[in-house]
Amino acid sequence: MGQDDTTDYGEALQYDAQFTGPIKKRSCTDILCLLLFVAFLAGWGVVTAFAALNGDPSRLLYPTDSMGRVCGRGELQNKTFLLFFDLTRCATPKVIATGCPTPQVCVKECPKTNWFYNPVTSDSEMKPYLICQEGVDPKVTSLSVDELIKSSKCAYYYVESEPIGRRCIPHNVADHAENIISAIKAASSLNKYDKFEILEALVNAMKYVMRFANFQQVAEGVFQDIKTSWWILLSGFGIAMLVSFLWIVLLRFISAIMIWFSLIAFIGLSGFGSYYTLNKYLTLRKNVDNSTMSVAEFGFTKEISRVAELETTWLILFIITVTILVVCLLVLIFLRKRINIAIALIGQASKAVGSIMSTLFFPIVPYVLQLIFLALFCVVAVLLASAGKTEYRIMCSGDQCGCPNIKENDTCTYEEFNQTQCPGASCQFFDYIVDPNIPRLHIYNVFALFWSMFFVSAFGEMVLAGAFASWYWALDKSKDVPTLAVTYSFGRTIRYHIGTLAFGSLIIAIVRMIRVILEYIDHKIREKTDSKIIRCIMCCCRCCLWCLEKFLKFINRNAYVYCAIYGKNFCVSAKNAFSLIMRNIARVVVLDKVTDFLLFIGKMVVVGIIGVASFFIFSGEVKFAQEYLPQMNYYLTPVIIITIGTFFIASAFFSVYAMAVDTLFLCFLEDCERNDGSMEKPYFMSKDLMKILDKKNKFKEE
Repeated sequence: MGQDDTTDYGEALQYDAQFTGPIKKRSCTDILCLLLFVAFLAGWGVVTAFAALNGDPSRLLYPTDSMGRVCGRGELQNKTFLLFFDLTRCATPKVIATGCPTPQVCVKECPKTNWFYNPVTSDSEMKPYLICQEGVDPKVTSLSVDELIKSSKCAYYYVESEPIGRRCIPHNVADHAENIISAIKAASSLNKYDKFEILEALVNAMKYVMRFANFQQVAEGVFQDIKTSWWILLSGFGIAMLVSFLWIVLLRFISAIMIWFSLIAFIGLSGFGSYYTLNKYLTLRKNVDNSTMSVAEFGFTKEISRVAELETTWLILFIITVTILVVCLLVLIFLRKRINIAIALIGQASKAVGSIMSTLFFPIVPYVLQLIFLALFCVVAVLLASAGKTEYRIMCSGDQCGCPNIKENDTCTYEEFNQTQCPGASCQFFDYIVDPNIPRLHIYNVFALFWSMFFVSAFGEMVLAGAFASWYWALDKSKDVPTLAVTYSFGRTIRYHIGTLAFGSLIIAIVRMIRVILEYIDHKIREKTDSKIIRCIMCCCRCCLWCLEKFLKFINRNAYVYCAIYGKNFCVSAKNAFSLIMRNIARVVVLDKVTDFLLFIGKMVVVGIIGVASFFIFSGEVKFAQEYLPQMNYYLTPVIIITIGTFFIASAFFSVYAMAVDTLFLCFLEDCERNDGSMEKPYFMSKDLMKILDKKNKFKEE
């Protein structure tokens, strides 16, 4: 499309002798959005204060006894494990959400011996073995042992157990089923149980309790790994930052070599990944024992690292790596000519970066700001999840409670109910009553995260766009480029265009929030129906929203470039940028998107190098490094964290080049419309860029 194509997307830009880059005279834009953003942040502060006053994160990490007290906290500081009086009462899926309807006490350690109630045994022989609720001392109470046990004050059996997720889970229950039956019958006068029912109830109870307990154990193990290996994680992030910095510095001087090296290295990593995963799959497939191992018998494995020993895991990874390898080879084959042009365009971006070296360090600012907002979101989310008041409900030891007008699951007051001494029933902790506004506050917190993260990202893009635009529109790029281009751009953005950034980021945040809500609806639909038509419709909606978000991000990015140059509000900048792009859509598709792909490949090479290196180090493949590593529960914890951290670090550094390419390309399109290379209207683009795109300043040739 040329300059004559002006009917559908506006007229081509005209020559302006006074225009030499980002204009200096401008005014504040989108002030209403700025005020809205400030008010929203103030509201986030109110939510944070509410969460801090009402939340207690220890409730999420530690189990709670029948009185609602947290094991390992306060007066129970030395009692960190939770013991269930009768685990057969936990044989229901609801136990994960509502708790087990049997008395539960915090103990110093899980039982290491077996004991079963026998009414024939004398009190003197039984009292030392009793485990009772807090406040009931079997040695001094006036109640007999029979009364204590039958009133559910004390446990009437326990077997050797091991702590899982800070809960005492018995093992070898099949060997004690008959003794458990006798204890239950003697304590609750129930005769309907037989050996197989007890055994089945115990197995089901263990399954449901362990689903939650194992999840909590994994969470605690991961947290412990992070705590013990924090210095390794920081070192990994430091190495990732150093590698990313060196990579883009080399890109400044040998851009063509680095881009081709990135492509070859990415293909090499994909090929090696395909070989390694296939080899592991074939090796594990030969192992007979591995073929019978499931991912999680109770929802999670006792050792999450054993996932790496499943042949299915490596088969999935093999399919993924082979797919990536094939796609990359096809792109390289069919776009090899366009890649050469895109490499040259990246080379020009590297010159702009080289002239304004401070742009390499500026991404640290938005990166730190995003970390702060992310940390604030996590803290508020945890505090809100743990906010609530204790609620007590009646639990019965048998099918029915022993007192009239008392029904199981009715609410009760712990102190008052215990005074009634109702046999066969007890008042115990059920759950935390959640304020009805908590879900709304969670939604507010999630939306605040999206808006703040997108705002910071937009801020970094506009500051860099202003700096690179000042480089492009300098006719003599060795002399006319401002010395403090980033500082000037930073000041202009802060002073005039915070409202524009808030407007653009708000649009993306709304779309992202709709996507999250749609994911939640899709999850609920999957639980209630298996209709393929509904699932197909939901999938189409999710795909359309994903495409919409990508499109809006593209429009916003170019709008920020236009705003950085001309100082117009968001709507005007977005309209002008979109019109310019559509007038030159062929060039945009051919060049701009190919350069984005090449920069993405370079970023993934950095991530792949750090990720593969950390995997081999922590998995034990590098022998000499083992003596320097601390003992960890799951070796994949630092690998995953370092890899994810490297991705964000590399993204921060490579975003400089991506923004440089996008800004220079948009400026180039304007340059082509405003100027024609004559002495009156010379091109502002560099000689190399003119050569790449077959342009020239005619007066210089003469």
